[in-house]
Amino acid sequence: MATAPPLNDPPNLNEVLSVIPSEASVLAIQRAPELVLAEAVRAAQALKDVIDKKPQQLKFNGKTYLQFEDWQTLGRFYGVTAVARSTRYVEYGDGEYAVRGFEASAEALLVGNNQVISRAEAMCLDDEPKWGSRPKYEWRNNKRTQVGMEPVPLFQLRSMAQTRACAKVLRNVLAWVVVLAGYAPTPAEEMDGESTEQQLVQPPRRKQPENADPEAEWSSFSSQPPTPRKKRA
Repeated sequence: MATAPPLNDPPNLNEVLSVIPSEASVLAIQRAPELVLAEAVRAAQALKDVIDKKPQQLKFNGKTYLQFEDWQTLGRFYGVTAVARSTRYVEYGDGEYAVRGFEASAEALLVGNNQVISRAEAMCLDDEPKWGSRPKYEWRNNKRTQVGMEPVPLFQLRSMAQTRACAKVLRNVLAWVVVLAGYAPTPAEEMDGESTEQQLVQPPRRKQPENADPEAEWSSFSSQPPTPRKKRA
């Protein structure tokens, strides 16, 4: 009578685990830190050269805040760009406490292969001092005169929500380089709520001739009504 083949011994668990490839650790160093920092210092210095030449810089409490186009410039150094993916209208509260505006989402992409490396969301609402209302002007007696206040158009709130989201997603990726350059890591567009204290620093202007009258020149310029557009035939 045939006999059954002998049963094999159960495999050793340690031997099985030893042949399974382990995944790379999330905290593993991907590149030499010295090289990464050297590149970042070069990028920070190049960014600083650009910012120092800007006609206007946004400063608040002694810190300089970068605008969206500055973040775009830094992103190009690393082959990163921002793309607005969606925008939606939002409302909060009721009655006199109602707030409305837009929420936008954006992604940071590697230009070479369109790989998404970060995502961010941002809002622009009409409860912010700068985005709730604005002065309304009319031309009266050949002078531009403020006649009251009017709501900020919704398209401007939508555009700012997109700008904030794009700036924020670049900040998620590149804030560490901005800090190396000596600037604040928060995008300037998020500082709109501090508009009463923010300061736009301008370079010194050329000296006016001694006989120049700036107030008279400005008065003459500002008193001119806008030229009416010609109607199409």
